[in-house]
Amino acid sequence: MKNTIRVNENGNITEIPFTLIRAKRRSIGFQVKAGGEVIIRIPMKASLKQIMPVIEERSDWIYKMYLKQRDKEDTQSLREAEKSDPRTAYLEKKYRAAAKQYIYERVEYYKELTGAHYTSIRIGDQKTRWGSCSSNGTLSFSWRLMLAPPRVLDYVVIHELCHLTYMNHSREFWAKVASIDPEYREHRKWLKDNGDSLIIR
Repeated sequence: MKNTIRVNENGNITEIPFTLIRAKRRSIGFQVKAGGEVIIRIPMKASLKQIMPVIEERSDWIYKMYLKQRDKEDTQSLREAEKSDPRTAYLEKKYRAAAKQYIYERVEYYKELTGAHYTSIRIGDQKTRWGSCSSNGTLSFSWRLMLAPPRVLDYVVIHELCHLTYMNHSREFWAKVASIDPEYREHRKWLKDNGDSLIIR
């Protein structure tokens, strides 16, 4: 069921469509997805007439989130499309193979600078935790880092190698990271802002 919210912004009227979903709940829930899709979940027996005043009270928040989200890509849909495309499976296989070689080379390079000693390297498909380090010295990285700028990939490698010395995020740990990658904050922010875009299209 499609409806719209009318927002008056300095005399300019914007109509924002929303999808109404009835669910077993007591309150009204609001969600603005990437791409600007607005979903409002309401109790099963609530009528549109009953809930519209509540929706209108939240119209400023909905409009603000709509503006923030409308230009973002729905990465969940993109990932589903990624999985269903046979060409994507082929490219992923190629990226994984390249990651094994390239990330190994970067680890070998930076282990000399960090003084770290690792036991093995694993390449996986992590989508949010780009790298990790186990207590036994195993380093794990997402092949998707191959889709990031080289300096961002290097930052993740440096980060995990430094964990072999400091298994925490202490001041000493970040000082060691900064000694090798002085711009690590920019690289970390890039991943935070753009990590969802590391998909094959």
